[in-house]
Amino acid sequence: MSTDYQIPGRVPEDGVPRQAVSDYWRERFPSEPYYDNNQFFDDYEPAYQLGHRTRADDMIRAYEEVEAELQTRWAQEHGQSKLSWEQARNAVRRGWDESTALRQAHLDKGVPRGT
Repeated sequence: MSTDYQIPGRVPEDGVPRQAVSDYWRERFPSEPYYDNNQFFDDYEPAYQLGHRTRADDMIRAYEEVEAELQTRWAQEHGQSKLSWEQARNAVRRGWDESTALRQAHLDKGVPRGT
């Protein structure tokens, strides 16, 4: 079986532990231009995770092609975050943009896939 084969309905694994994504953004979110010091990391974290997961799952489409889907998903998946879509939008985009870089950094460290 080819390593590129994907089981229908199964979400691909990008190889980056969710905690690595959280740790990465926990350090950086206060220096982002959209940062609001009235919000906490727990409000931004679901947005970063949503952007990251979506990009890892859909490497073909451009962000502009999926933004409306992301807005709908944010309404369903924001958890305890107090951010509206307008407040979360930039964090989702940053999670999307950094997904590839985080994956590459993770793989460069020799961490086995799926850990």
